[in-house]
Amino acid sequence: MIIVALPGSGRGFAATEISNVRYWAAPDHTRVVFDLSREPDYRYSMSDNILVLEFSDTFFTKTLSREMQINQPGIAGIVFKQASDGSCRAELLLTEYSKVEVFKLKKFMGKPDRVVVDIILQQTIPEEARPEPQLTILKKRVIVIDPGHGGEDPGAIGGNGTYEKHVVLAISREIKKEIDKIPGYRAILTRDGDYYVSFRNRLETARRVNADLFISVHADAARNRQARGSSVYCLSTRGASNEAARVLANNENLSDIIGGVPNGESNNQSDEIVLNMFQTHTINMSKTYASDLLDQLGRVHCLKYPIFHEAPFRVLKLLDIPAVLLETAYISNAEEERLLKKSIFRKTIAQAVAASVGNFFGVATAEAATAESPTSQSSTSVNKVKNNDPVEFVKTSLYTVRRGDNLSAIARKHDTSLTVLLKLNKMQMNDRLFVGRKIIVPVRGTQELDVAQRQLRKYTVKDGDTLFSLARSCSITVDELRRLNNMSEKDVLLSGSRINLPE
Repeated sequence: MIIVALPGSGRGFAATEISNVRYWAAPDHTRVVFDLSREPDYRYSMSDNILVLEFSDTFFTKTLSREMQINQPGIAGIVFKQASDGSCRAELLLTEYSKVEVFKLKKFMGKPDRVVVDIILQQTIPEEARPEPQLTILKKRVIVIDPGHGGEDPGAIGGNGTYEKHVVLAISREIKKEIDKIPGYRAILTRDGDYYVSFRNRLETARRVNADLFISVHADAARNRQARGSSVYCLSTRGASNEAARVLANNENLSDIIGGVPNGESNNQSDEIVLNMFQTHTINMSKTYASDLLDQLGRVHCLKYPIFHEAPFRVLKLLDIPAVLLETAYISNAEEERLLKKSIFRKTIAQAVAASVGNFFGVATAEAATAESPTSQSSTSVNKVKNNDPVEFVKTSLYTVRRGDNLSAIARKHDTSLTVLLKLNKMQMNDRLFVGRKIIVPVRGTQELDVAQRQLRKYTVKDGDTLFSLARSCSITVDELRRLNNMSEKDVLLSGSRINLPE
């Protein structure tokens, strides 16, 4: 028999109450959590398949059953016993397992003092995470989708009680479905249930499957209940690009503390990772993808910021893998909380993410413009762009940069992706745009008219209509729909009102 004594609070004048016992099952472990009224004085021992937790000067709450059936991987149940000397013990009846980890977590952000038991299961490699057979000719692009939070860590909570951990898992599952539809692509989730995955294990998943891209999915929250919109963040090795990004990174980086990991695992490894692993090229690739992701999101939903921001997010510190953090919407905003709970919105966001993934990897090369560049904006040339489909020829034109333009806005205006725009002009994300500069843009054909030139019709807004659903049905962007109706970002759709839509 092995007995391990652990230091506790040493309080003998007031008994500690075990108020609740909770558990979650993950693919690689089952977690059991004991909630306590104060820091516990306890020890544990192992004998055969029984783990015994002994708590000094402790009692069980009256509502806690003396026998608990769990029947999860690695554990069958728990038997509670109260001793005459004021101590109590919990006997965990284990089944097949690899090892057991026991540790305590201090009271933090509304969470009580806790004792955590992690029952580590026999390691098996999920089918989707196994390497491709050696005879596979075409390597699949592997995209890791990381639903934030989970288990002990609920993330942000909306005004109507919606948990961030639930909605981001639902959105991540939709993203996986959409990416898996793209030939040559497959998506892998870091978690596929309500359990917590440490930062270390999230990153290890990406490394183990040789991921080509890592997307961490979240739902934002703010004290200002009017804050709304999607946003995208990249890793910064020097600090945050604005105060909001700094606050967000600080909150997200607390997940290991809230979710609970054994002592030592959550140590900050940022110096080692940043110095030895994170290359400038990888960060630049992340920024390129972030800009295209924002471009696609802006076509289906309003944006919190027109550009991506940077902050030292721990979950983005990966080796040679572009990584971004996506805030899908504000769960603290009542309207967006309702949207996050709707399957149509989750699917729309997922389609935008999948489109950005296809753009980022699909346009591998773009031939340069013809040797002699056109001299007027109306002149056109033909450029060959390679993607996953058969090679196609794209008609191009010259566009003169105007005051207030940025690459994302120009791409939206010409119904293309930021990646195509960069490739056509052999530009980098940090290249400067100046008024009067001529850049190459794709054109669809002379028969397609600008939105403003299309014939308009009056439409009566119905219950359930949103700007992004109406814009999508007309194949235009939300910004174009607002311009057609002289609407600002603060304006909302009212049921029964009449608006302009293109034929």
